[in-house]
Amino acid sequence: MLVRSVALLAMPAGAQIAWLESLGLGAPLYADELSLELENGVLLLPQFERAGWVTAEARRAAEALDALLGERSGPVHEDFWHLDSVRDSPEWARVRELALQALIKL
Repeated sequence: MLVRSVALLAMPAGAQIAWLESLGLGAPLYADELSLELENGVLLLPQFERAGWVTAEARRAAEALDALLGERSGPVHEDFWHLDSVRDSPEWARVRELALQALIKL
């Protein structure tokens, strides 16, 4: 689940939007589904690291990605989650960049 969620966040905007559409939840307006799996997976990272399944470097990379997305939660950041922002925003380009770095380390 964790690797899949990081991979989804690393994909190009068009692929991310296509994935959201494939969920069958109606026409997507927001991209928050992209981060929900990551949030759950990050909670398990300390256990995965203790078990030797991920490195400390991989854990930190995934946590940095989760922190960036967490900073954008709440009504004040609603625009960040709109699909137009996913397509065009430099912030989402940064999300994809951090996700790719985390994916390589995982």
